[in-house]
Amino acid sequence: MIPWRGAPQARVFAGFVALLAVVGSQTIPSPPKDIAVRDATMAYMRETGVVGCSVAIAEKGRILYSSGFGFADLENPAEVKPETLFRLASISKPITAVAVMRLVERGLVDLKADIWHYVPEFPDKGQVITVEQVLNHTSGIRHYKGDEFASTKRYDSVFESLKIFQDDPLMHPPGHGYTYTTYGYTVLARIVENVSGRTFPDFLRDEVFVPVGMHSSKLDDATAIIPNRAKGYREGPDKKAINASFADTSYKWAGGGMLSTAPDMARFGISLLNGTLLSRDSVARMWTTGSLPDGRLTRYGLGFHVNQLEGRRMISHTGSQQGTQTAMLIFPEEQVVIVVLTNYESHRAMDLARRISEAWLGIDAKAPLAGAIRN
Repeated sequence: MIPWRGAPQARVFAGFVALLAVVGSQTIPSPPKDIAVRDATMAYMRETGVVGCSVAIAEKGRILYSSGFGFADLENPAEVKPETLFRLASISKPITAVAVMRLVERGLVDLKADIWHYVPEFPDKGQVITVEQVLNHTSGIRHYKGDEFASTKRYDSVFESLKIFQDDPLMHPPGHGYTYTTYGYTVLARIVENVSGRTFPDFLRDEVFVPVGMHSSKLDDATAIIPNRAKGYREGPDKKAINASFADTSYKWAGGGMLSTAPDMARFGISLLNGTLLSRDSVARMWTTGSLPDGRLTRYGLGFHVNQLEGRRMISHTGSQQGTQTAMLIFPEEQVVIVVLTNYESHRAMDLARRISEAWLGIDAKAPLAGAIRN
């Protein structure tokens, strides 16, 4: 559903903005959900300057809405379609968490075991760091520092990327603080490799992507020619879109280096709700907030944020990276999955996802997040 198909190349961006203004200004009393989602998305894009966006919504095991808006490439131009691939950024983490839990269910990984048991090449920190603590960001392993987030270096293996941070001290004793860490998920990728005997890309393909039907999903490769991949943009000094800075995400495949489509990510959400990849007990464990010794809840489970929104349990993750902003919301009781992928970094994809949840479920887009629920 792309309302501006066929705009002349010379005036494509101007036509894009003008048509957003026309369509976004239309009002229909009590519109059907799909029209409400379309209007909310286009109004948001008009307000924020988002170049391209893909939205998919699943309910009770079926994808009921999938649509592209705007442009995957302004220079050619190419429109966003449901099959357009976007950088996932940090919503790669739930995928990695599921890969680890596949091994947990087979008895090959113990969540309470020291990671050193599975990754002996990781330097001994003098304290036990459990697999569970890495999954829920209480391990103390650091996040980015300096200009690491802007890395343009290509890494050919998970093992090589460990060297970025493995010799640095922990931020706090394991289990005694919450430190969000993309690098911790690199450790998890190495656990997957050492335990399974397969490379991380091969394990993801065989154990997550293929079983779920995520046939377009893959690891990000900045040098490869990948059909349907969206170009990334950011806001320039004059508020107009400019090309995003180049970044090679091979140093963080597990925590922020995957590509996917909105429908593929909706299928991923469905698989967790219906027990395709993991048992319901495993999913419930992933969707239970962690806690610290003083009783504070972290609002993060095993690979997912855990919160309440207007009394409804909301499982989610967002992603922010060069040329992308993403969000995935799962409402377990309603059996609804909402996925928003964009190729524009200068906004908050969660804001759009919240507007879509209002259009689809009637949840106030401005309602505050409440505390996590402990199962």
